[in-house]
Amino acid sequence: MKALIVGASGYNGGNVARRLAGHGHLIRGLARDPNRAIPELHEVVTGDVVAGTGLDEALADIDVAFYFVHALDATDNRTDHHDITAAHRFVEAARRTGLPRGVFFTTLAPPEGIAPPRYQRNRLLVEQILRDGLPGMTMLRAGIVADTGSRGLLPYLRLVQRFPIIPLGPWRSNRVAVIDPDTITEAIIAAGTRADLAGRVLDAPASAEPTHEQLIRAIAARLGRRRLIVPSPLTTPRLDAALASAATGQTYAFCRYLGSANEHDYTVDPHRAAPLADLTPRHFHEVLDDVATADHSLPHSLPAKTAPQAQSRARTTYPHRKQQS
Repeated sequence: MKALIVGASGYNGGNVARRLAGHGHLIRGLARDPNRAIPELHEVVTGDVVAGTGLDEALADIDVAFYFVHALDATDNRTDHHDITAAHRFVEAARRTGLPRGVFFTTLAPPEGIAPPRYQRNRLLVEQILRDGLPGMTMLRAGIVADTGSRGLLPYLRLVQRFPIIPLGPWRSNRVAVIDPDTITEAIIAAGTRADLAGRVLDAPASAEPTHEQLIRAIAARLGRRRLIVPSPLTTPRLDAALASAATGQTYAFCRYLGSANEHDYTVDPHRAAPLADLTPRHFHEVLDDVATADHSLPHSLPAKTAPQAQSRARTTYPHRKQQS
């Protein structure tokens, strides 16, 4: 099987590429900067999904494409515009090259009848573009991946590491699905390889669905940190984003955008998860034990963009494909 990782410098895409490469599949990646691409890729195509460059070359002769594109770090704060443009460009190229299967890894939907917050509205718009344009595209929704390399877990981990007193707004009692990295990797691959899952909308099963406060307390317990959580009815999304930005080193715009999903429960739909019932997520506390025993000196940027990985990529001998003119 020939698989394409669209967004080949990210955490989840890296996990999928490593798993597939370990099973003997040929893995190609599309990346704006080949030096940031994960080392397990057999081929790298230089390109930009928003600009539409490199897509035809990257998609040539591919059996399944795994789509991890999200412009959360857009310096011009035009995340929605970039994501929608990228989705349209990907669909156009996939049609030209005859892509048979694809997987869009995305976030869980808001509760039924609730207007989607900004973050989830973006993901649902991209879903619709991909579903309308590519019948073989499977949507896999998931909660927070509980691992030190996961950007979703980083705010919780950093808050516990850096602040002895943690103020939490009313959203602290909302629930959030948490999944272990092995299960989500298996789910993504299943979504792209099982014939019965083609073109469907799926929710990945969760290890647990604690409240935000319970998640922070569980992380603190695993790290051996005593933390005072102060319920604060006066907090606002802006204040929460400022606190998360200070804790993680991420931009305020990024934290404000991602934090909008905290306004409601962020949980798995049992009906959408049923097709993946053969997957058994690891126990919540086991997953957090792994987080606690890992190196906690995490960089402020994503692990895939750090100097050690860039050096590792430079030492590989995989061939690179150049951007088409």
